[in-house]
Amino acid sequence: MKRRKAPYPRLVWERNKPAHRVPTHKRPLKEYIVPANGGKGYGRIIQGDNLSAMELLVDEGYTGKIKLVYMDPPFLSDARYYRKIRLKKGLFIKEETYPDTGDMCSYLDMLKERFLKARELLREDGIIFVHCDWRANSYIRVLMDEIFGHTNFLNEIIWHYGGRGAKHVSAQFPRNHDTIYVYRKSKRGSLKKIHTERLIPLKEALSLGYRMDEKGRVFKTAPRGDYTEESIKRLAAEDRVYITKNGNVRIKYFLEVREGFVVERPLLGDVWTDIPDAMHTPYEERTGYTTQKPLKLMERIIECSTDAGDLVLDPFCGSGTTAVAAERLGRRWIVCEKTLQGVSVTRKRLLAAGSGPFVVERLEEKPSPEDHPPFLLPPAIEELDREHLKVSIGLNGNMGTLPEGLSEKEAHLLVDYWAIDWNHDGKAFRTDWLSFRNERGKEIKPVEKMATGVIKKKTEQIAVKVVDVFGNETTCVINLKEIL
Repeated sequence: MKRRKAPYPRLVWERNKPAHRVPTHKRPLKEYIVPANGGKGYGRIIQGDNLSAMELLVDEGYTGKIKLVYMDPPFLSDARYYRKIRLKKGLFIKEETYPDTGDMCSYLDMLKERFLKARELLREDGIIFVHCDWRANSYIRVLMDEIFGHTNFLNEIIWHYGGRGAKHVSAQFPRNHDTIYVYRKSKRGSLKKIHTERLIPLKEALSLGYRMDEKGRVFKTAPRGDYTEESIKRLAAEDRVYITKNGNVRIKYFLEVREGFVVERPLLGDVWTDIPDAMHTPYEERTGYTTQKPLKLMERIIECSTDAGDLVLDPFCGSGTTAVAAERLGRRWIVCEKTLQGVSVTRKRLLAAGSGPFVVERLEEKPSPEDHPPFLLPPAIEELDREHLKVSIGLNGNMGTLPEGLSEKEAHLLVDYWAIDWNHDGKAFRTDWLSFRNERGKEIKPVEKMATGVIKKKTEQIAVKVVDVFGNETTCVINLKEIL
């Protein structure tokens, strides 16, 4: 007789009709980016609806191939989020990144579809992290129990990022933490142990019960536990046994002393208090995204759940922190982002971080906007020899309507990134030359205004892509046969 599974609570809500999605192209539009430093690796940025992107990955054979899925969906905050863009000293503009609005039922509809698809893509030893807060965490926990199984729940991580300014007039304590749920696909999934580092002033450590021996070594003690007499003799020979005044045996654990501080390396638990939010990260790490997550947080998540070469998926890419962290740690990565701004910021962050080659794919082609059209100077062509031409292409500074406080001579400050495919095949855009706007601390380095390359005379087309600070793109194809 087949044994029935024990009943378990399920989450029930008034389900809405699935949201209409633009069908996925069988062959997404692609832009290949190979940085000047070359390098290894192959990351993917997929622009478009993330559920369509995940379905595309299933169609491409990624089922059971992904080791880590990290999801940082909207928090159902009923707010509109903006990115703060610094054009020059003292001049900022704000651009809406996404509206986080809707009702709980449609929100749960959205999450359930993506959780199911994530489970399909995960390896048998795969792990999923879902980032949320007080608004929906209780609903998300029950939903994940239903989809992944309550026995596959691993942790509820409390990320305490510090105070952001308490509202003294409010009726509750300040809300200063997020919740991160961790589930595995099956019993084969597990997390690695992580040890953090804590520095304690030597004088304070000695007052807290740490001890110092006659050799100046600092140690702490613990009960002998299950150590046998034979083991105690061995530890005593290593000077690892401490006898209390009452004659009790305790085990010594020696600690590093560094420049007047005792170094503690405690095992990390499920309350993370040592990582501040993105507002308090180094200036060069900030992107202007209100909901940006710190690089240190993503590196910890990736390190505890993956090995070098494993594949990481982030369906809610945002400002690209997951891609940057995965690249730094030697993991393969795929990220999905719906907005033009998010794709542009992610691409630029990867280039600034010295990323290896990656590709930007678009699930739907969008016409170039007319609000901020970048224009190019006519190409200057010079014959070098019987087989090669020298081509120079520049920005003429005509960027359409300019924000208040920006002159026509400063119009190039609106260009976030531009790239050239010196031998365009009419299909995929392959980056041979690029220049991107870079912020180092409080300094802004604008894009280069002129690009020069050497091409073969038989080259038929050159493609130029220009992206402004709002994420809007314009691609121009120069037909050399019409010019020469």
